[in-house]
Amino acid sequence: MTQVDPRSCTEDPGAPPERPRTDRTVFGIGAALALLFVVWGVAAPESLRTTASTMIGALMRGGGWGFILAATAFVAFALFLAFSRFGRIKLGADDEEPEFRTVSWIAMMFSAGMGIGLMFFGVTEPLTFFRSPPPGSAAPATTESMQVAMATSLFHWTLHPWAIYAVVGLAIAYSTFRRGRRQLISQAFVPLIGQKAADGAIGKAIDILAIFATLFGSAASLGLGAFQIGG
Repeated sequence: MTQVDPRSCTEDPGAPPERPRTDRTVFGIGAALALLFVVWGVAAPESLRTTASTMIGALMRGGGWGFILAATAFVAFALFLAFSRFGRIKLGADDEEPEFRTVSWIAMMFSAGMGIGLMFFGVTEPLTFFRSPPPGSAAPATTESMQVAMATSLFHWTLHPWAIYAVVGLAIAYSTFRRGRRQLISQAFVPLIGQKAADGAIGKAIDILAIFATLFGSAASLGLGAFQIGG
């Protein structure tokens, strides 16, 4: 991603710079939800565990197929962007150049995208799916389950996750560094919902969900990594 001043890409280059500011509504609601969740976990850990397990179980049983289709759609869309005329659009001003070499970008993306998970789940995940295959796929500990285990692990670690990362990252980068909008998830939705909605309640809801997902997604990843390192 090119490091440029977002104002250099705005439709009105003469507009005064927009000072960074904290959206008190987004911050307040996001912080309150996170705090309530933490308090719930500390005060009633068994209740949180049971509720979370029930919800994720129901979601996987009833909508697991949707995750596969959605991830595959991300792959198709990412390939379309890469090989179409849109793939030649710079993520910055036309006269800007990337801050780092391609090799450096690949190294940073691999470290951030895989991280500590590959050290453990690269081995344990195929074995886990071999002993406990996805529902309706194969019997445990059989030749068929071995094939299913490898296919499922490759689904989790190859094109599909990287396509999701790419599409989300491109949306934010294009909105910020090409269009000069604020670096918020909601601003990437401007072409879909309009600037007024992105700056209003809908945009705030999007940003709150993004904060909540990022916070607890990172916490889960770091927590599992620390637990695995510590034994």
